Amino acid sequence: MALKLEILAANDTLANLQVTIAQFEALGYELITLGRGVVNGQKSNTVTYRNRGPGNAPGPLTLVEVSPALALPAQETAINNGEGGGKKLISYAAVLVGGNETNVAAYRG
Repeated sequence: MALKLEILAANDTLANLQVTIAQFEALGYELITLGRGVVNGQKSNTVTYRNRGPGNAPGPLTLVEVSPALALPAQETAINNGEGGGKKLISYAAVLVGGNETNVAAYRG
């Protein structure tokens, strides 16, 4: 399994991050993780993809913000509730959205 790391801007909107990831997945990759990090001293978002086989599309991806103001049990409930309707949790981490750290759940469904 070949892996690829991509660095995404820290000031993008959640919608733009989702579009950027979907565009990269259209090139034959599948999201494994999404999280914040620091590259060359600059805050950024880091995406890890795996290379997938041709015609093996992973399905639509949805990114959902989960308020970091929620207590951990409430965050867990929100994440689990997001798995309804045939969606499966792929990644959950702190991500930079509009330059601000927030918790983001990535669902496939």
